[in-house]
Amino acid sequence: MPGDTAQAVGDTTRADQALPFAVHDQDRRRGAAAGGEARAPQALASAVPLGGFTVSIVSHGQAELCAKLIDDLARRAAESVAKLILTENVPKSLPPLEGLPFPVEVIRNAHPKGFGENHNRAFAHSTTAYFAVLNPDIRIDADPFPALRKHLSDPQVGIVAPLVREADGTIADFARPLVSPWEVLRRRLNVSAHEAQLSHPDWIAGIFLALRSRDYEGLGGFDTRYFLYCEDIDICARARLRGLRLEAVPEVSVTHIAQRESHRSLRYLRHHVSSLLRFWTSPPYRDYRALLRTEAAKLAKRQ
Repeated sequence: MPGDTAQAVGDTTRADQALPFAVHDQDRRRGAAAGGEARAPQALASAVPLGGFTVSIVSHGQAELCAKLIDDLARRAAESVAKLILTENVPKSLPPLEGLPFPVEVIRNAHPKGFGENHNRAFAHSTTAYFAVLNPDIRIDADPFPALRKHLSDPQVGIVAPLVREADGTIADFARPLVSPWEVLRRRLNVSAHEAQLSHPDWIAGIFLALRSRDYEGLGGFDTRYFLYCEDIDICARARLRGLRLEAVPEVSVTHIAQRESHRSLRYLRHHVSSLLRFWTSPPYRDYRALLRTEAAKLAKRQ
């Protein structure tokens, strides 16, 4: 029965686990090499339950943070969460999961996997109309999902997120202009203020993202060639290139207890730099920059 206990999906290194995305990743590499488009995974059934969200959370030794977030979901968003998929990316990093008001599936990795691959594998176990990616280091004061679902009822909206606040109540810079080498340099040198671009963001940080499942499937999920950083920028760029809008939803908010590992760890900084270089040399970045320039030129003519 839902909520009685956690259901272990098993060791995701087995060949029969998350097969649709394993096949999809191979297709993406072939498509990229040939200059073609990535083929969408076949993980979603043609008919899915309406209204509910499958929520994917990945724990990297963050049992305490996960416990607090899951408790928030249980107490404040139980009617919206149709299913929770919790990935144990590092051994012994799961909180107690008994007695929850929604069904839970646990994916245990024998070896750590990247942000995108973990959430893609979780999506392979989703059968709901909506899919949400949540970082463990957020807290929820009220159910954000009805407002997010309302915005996603517009077929031209592809990716949404609640307003994200820092622990001190200030608005986080979670909705941002497109990352360029100059923008990164300015941020590192503190030349520019880090303010959220709430109106028409170019991309939204993967702290909390919600999509229609059919759009996540159509986009091919996250690009697993990125290991820890830039997966969110890339999927937002590809969504915009498919004609979908990105929206920050100010009616609802969550609190982010920032865990900026790349500012403290040389290993994470290397991952960050490597992902940025990959993104800046990718077709989505090139095409998205061109799209944004075209949109800016059209807006300037109207003014």
